[in-house]
Amino acid sequence: MDKLGIIGTPSDWLISCNVDKEKAKSVFNIELEEIKIDELKELYEKFKGHPYPDGKFKDTFNPEEILKAYDLYLALKEIVEKHDLKGFTIRCFDLITMLHTTSCLALSLLNEEGIIASCEGDVPAMITMYVVRKLINQSSFQANPSMIDVDKNEMILAHCTLPLNMCTSYKFKTHFESHSAIGIKGEMELGPINVIRINSNLDTFVILKGEIIENLDLENLCRTQIRVKFIKGSSVLYFLKNPLGNHHIVVYGENEDVFKKYFLSIGLKEVTY
Repeated sequence: MDKLGIIGTPSDWLISCNVDKEKAKSVFNIELEEIKIDELKELYEKFKGHPYPDGKFKDTFNPEEILKAYDLYLALKEIVEKHDLKGFTIRCFDLITMLHTTSCLALSLLNEEGIIASCEGDVPAMITMYVVRKLINQSSFQANPSMIDVDKNEMILAHCTLPLNMCTSYKFKTHFESHSAIGIKGEMELGPINVIRINSNLDTFVILKGEIIENLDLENLCRTQIRVKFIKGSSVLYFLKNPLGNHHIVVYGENEDVFKKYFLSIGLKEVTY
């Protein structure tokens, strides 16, 4: 049975994020383990000042901020190894005041390595990313719906982290909400995607079909920003009527049949719009 960690608790502003551990075990055959954020703090102090490899990153940015973010990556990777995790979600905003850094780069690097790493303690988002990795062995992008154009059936999805192996190019900027530390401004490949999520009761899923049609660089949003046009009957109205949560998971390609078959096989019901 695979194990996923919950480091800290879900961020206070998230909706539909608490998951029953026994149900996660019975439906997805996964174990959810709670890990105190103080353990991460202790490990961060252990790695503090550990240099990152020369030439590791294509953008120089602020070397001090890269160093702190990389040390957090090392600490999180040790937690993964210590607890034998396939992945985790973390209450990351607390790190800004606690450690004076962000987890955006760490989560990006871990996802690139195949370790599920989810933001803001969003457990259903983490499990959704776990399913993506399990079924098609791809990295995925946890993003916030940010702007919606109903007439064009388009929306902007954004977040401050993105697996580096999903980027065609990237640069470092400050984290959006805090205007500090480090976030990732990634350019994503244009073309077909799925946008998916399960709900916190682990009994419902949504799969939307779309295309990335543009990468954006707006100052008033999280750093990685994509404009998505939904197609083949998928509608942005889903996000306005009864979305299954805040974050949704973006996956390259047209894999809706694979995901749908799996979710239905374990007893989940599909939400359609």
